[in-house]
Amino acid sequence: MNRLTIPAVLFFSFCPLLVAQQPTQATSPSKTTPAEQQVAPSSAVNERILAIKNARTIRISSETQYLTVSTLERALMMQKNWDQLGLNIVANGCYADLEIEVHRLVFTHIHTYVVTDKSTGVVLAAGKVTAFDGVVASGPMAEQIVKILSAARLPAQAVVANSGL
Repeated sequence: MNRLTIPAVLFFSFCPLLVAQQPTQATSPSKTTPAEQQVAPSSAVNERILAIKNARTIRISSETQYLTVSTLERALMMQKNWDQLGLNIVANGCYADLEIEVHRLVFTHIHTYVVTDKSTGVVLAAGKVTAFDGVVASGPMAEQIVKILSAARLPAQAVVANSGL
């Protein structure tokens, strides 16, 4: 076999892949104005705030044995603004409007949480806390969650600084 045939065969076999990966340019300019581009993000934020405002029940699920559901429930109820939020914690996910999922990254001390709207599946908030134990992590995690919920549900002047316990 000739030494030039191998590179030629490789070139022609990979040439369609190289052409397919080249970026294409739009043939016509975009018709959206800068004002329309700014409306989309704010409407998404408004939808998330509206979902938090309309919620009446919340469910907590934990994917880790280091931070139990009852530990986070107690930590949430000890926060200053929890009573003003008007949210009830339920055990059955069928009745919940919002869900808090708690995870712990493997071989780390990082505890993460995600607040989602149960009806749409939209992520409303997320965060992380670094702590050695789930009991220690539950306080700052509850403080962050209540701060997020308070910003959406309570008037600005009624939001009190959450110092926790």
